[in-house]
Amino acid sequence: MLDQPSFYLRWPTFCLLTATTVLLLTTTSSAHAQFRAERAIVESKSSQDFGSFRFQVNSERQPTTCDVVLFGYHNRRPGRFTSLQDTVLQIVPHRHHTLIGHKQGFMFYAESFWPDLVKERTVNIKLRPLEVGLKTDILGIHFIGNQYRIHPKSFTIADELLTWLQANPTVEINIIGHVNGADGRRSRAFYRKASVKRSKALIQWLVAKGVNPDRLHPAGYGSDALLFPDPVYAWQHEANRRVEIEVLAY
Repeated sequence: MLDQPSFYLRWPTFCLLTATTVLLLTTTSSAHAQFRAERAIVESKSSQDFGSFRFQVNSERQPTTCDVVLFGYHNRRPGRFTSLQDTVLQIVPHRHHTLIGHKQGFMFYAESFWPDLVKERTVNIKLRPLEVGLKTDILGIHFIGNQYRIHPKSFTIADELLTWLQANPTVEINIIGHVNGADGRRSRAFYRKASVKRSKALIQWLVAKGVNPDRLHPAGYGSDALLFPDPVYAWQHEANRRVEIEVLAY
């Protein structure tokens, strides 16, 4: 039996530890909610169940190779494959994956998918030769709340854009920011200004990594080019908040 003096001495310490634990759990869950990489799975299915997917690289309907980075391939780090052309990989079906492909002379390639929600078991990485006017989304660039600072968990994706810029040193691009704004609670001018600030935040990060600022041009479309004008799910809201690049010269 616990003696009363000892109990009263330990009680404040117990309360302090409990309050600290609750505070940590609350702040952590809110900060990382937008980066949830896995969905709930059926109890009868093991979280270690894997599916076979074929990855093929082509350009203008001809086989080719490129370097591929597959986020979600491992639990804590991406899978990296040099000069991938045609291979089969075992991946976790219920885990969100983002695939990045880059090669000198070709447009940056990005694609996100849930393996268990796609019908085809073949992922075709279609590289496009560089030309002025090409656009693509840089999937996985997020910002902290409603701010303009890049979330630290987005730096791994930003690193791949940096690698692509280094491999194509003469390319100049527009970096175009987009914000959600589907509810229309703010003015069009507000959303456009916010999207430009996010574009400049990414440019500032790239310049700090050694990219010539003359190659990077800020732009923002605000909420004028929503992928989902009436978003219902969290992933649709997230998809509307994106960063896009456009080739200006190469």
